[in-house]
Amino acid sequence: MPTVTIAARKGGVGKTMTALMTSRWLARAGRDCTLVDLDPQRGLWDCATVLGCPDGRLTRRLRLAPDGRIPQPPTARHYTIIDTPPATDGLMPGLQAADYIVVPVIPEAQEMLALGKFLAVLDATRHERPCAKTLGVLPVRYVHHWRAHRECLVEVGRVAADHGIEVLDPVPHSQAVTRYSMAGGLWRSLASRLIALEPASQSAARAA
Repeated sequence: MPTVTIAARKGGVGKTMTALMTSRWLARAGRDCTLVDLDPQRGLWDCATVLGCPDGRLTRRLRLAPDGRIPQPPTARHYTIIDTPPATDGLMPGLQAADYIVVPVIPEAQEMLALGKFLAVLDATRHERPCAKTLGVLPVRYVHHWRAHRECLVEVGRVAADHGIEVLDPVPHSQAVTRYSMAGGLWRSLASRLIALEPASQSAARAA
């Protein structure tokens, strides 16, 4: 199974929640997942504590890597989901380990500048991870009835297209996030996208 790195060079754009909720949906779909917290602030561990799992074992299928190290190599039966810090040096190990990279972004004007700079970094360092694919830019905290967000979503598409990257289905703003709730299916679309990319042989084996 792949290693999926959630990365952006700006803090506060939803990397930790994207890693947590995507892995929870993957686990609910029957996939084993290991979360790796590379951020010195240990946001994933804080989330696990809030969910009543300070030991990092959230469910039978979902756990945090106890030492914060990326499994080398990832086992064939597991997804590895990596949360990264915003500092470029700190996130590079996660990028180099990735099969897929997901770039969260909030649809706001300042975020567009940071997004363009980070996608340029990915372009400039692509030779260091020839097997990795940037799965897409993921707009989060999106409010459809806000005109400013709709306009920024168009700009997200333009910036992503300049780098040959897809824009994934936006994650709407929801109070469910503050409750760590699965209500509303937040981030389910990203998990489904990853499952759809699994080799047919693995999907058939799971269905058997």
